[in-house]
Amino acid sequence: MPTSKVFLEVFKSLSHPNFDLKSFRLIFIKAAWKAYTDIDQNPISQSRFQNIFIPLFDALFVNTNQDIKNILNDIREHVVEQSKIERFFSDTFYIVLNHYIKSFYGTVGGWEKISPFASAIERFIAYTAQRLEDESLFIFEDALINALEMLRQNSDSITVLNTYYGVPIQYPAQILHTDKQSVIIRPHPLQETAALLQNGIYLLKNDQFMYDVYASVNPITIKGERLLELSRFDQLQTSLFHRQNIRVHPHQPYKFTIIHPSLTLETHTYDISIGGIAVTSKNFYPISPFVDVVLQFPLEIMEQNSEVQGQLVFKSAYEGGYKYHFKITPTVQQEAELSKYISRREQEIIKKLREEII
Repeated sequence: MPTSKVFLEVFKSLSHPNFDLKSFRLIFIKAAWKAYTDIDQNPISQSRFQNIFIPLFDALFVNTNQDIKNILNDIREHVVEQSKIERFFSDTFYIVLNHYIKSFYGTVGGWEKISPFASAIERFIAYTAQRLEDESLFIFEDALINALEMLRQNSDSITVLNTYYGVPIQYPAQILHTDKQSVIIRPHPLQETAALLQNGIYLLKNDQFMYDVYASVNPITIKGERLLELSRFDQLQTSLFHRQNIRVHPHQPYKFTIIHPSLTLETHTYDISIGGIAVTSKNFYPISPFVDVVLQFPLEIMEQNSEVQGQLVFKSAYEGGYKYHFKITPTVQQEAELSKYISRREQEIIKKLREEII
């Protein structure tokens, strides 16, 4: 499978009534020349430059059989060194995209072409900067959509996931349609709402693809039915289910005190599970991981026996302050109280999500 198959198809689908490919080629070469001379004080001759870059234009916008990889190697060797190539192509395509957008002036529509073109540019630049390997995004996305199409043909569903205030929202979804860059699914109404609130959705791995995948979502309506269009797929290298317990966000950040052998931490709750809790604070507390502490749960979460043993696992920056992640070891009675709170809070969150459904 050619490395650049997916984005080449996007670049080759730009035609519209006001689009002139010959003029566009000239704009592309001029834009590339300007970007090149802005970053190189000793440029090669303009004619030599054109001889190198015309094949790139043809490979991107005209001829599928051109080898992008070899053309880019020639550019790196004779024109732009690797350390400058991302800036070079970014500057080039800022000019090119601007001219392409202007070609729609005075017409209705065009965004259905502009948006995929901008997305393909972003991915092409990442590829030239070697932030994506050959088999990374382009082949991955192509292979993923092919796998989803096979599932569609077999009438197999996929399992999709969102979280809402920490609660996992997970249902099967039916695949209705696939094309070069997107997939249309019929999700559960709760899933649709959670996905739109998060501006994305997770596709959980199955027999057809080995990793969980994140996708951007766009709401569409076909024949009066609300559906989701998925695009801009990103492969996740680690599984989404590294946690064994549901974590819920309290409906407000309760004050939370943690007693350390050398100091007391005044914090606020972020999320909580049977096995751990995350709290936030504007203050930086110099405590080391895996030192025993006592966590004093607020009455809203645990009415009795509210002091729970725990250890700091790690801390991280969070919204101008810090987030502290603790592993906890509740007693049997404390675990029962926490379970009741988490179950009750989970039901509240699902109810709230249902109320979001329009």
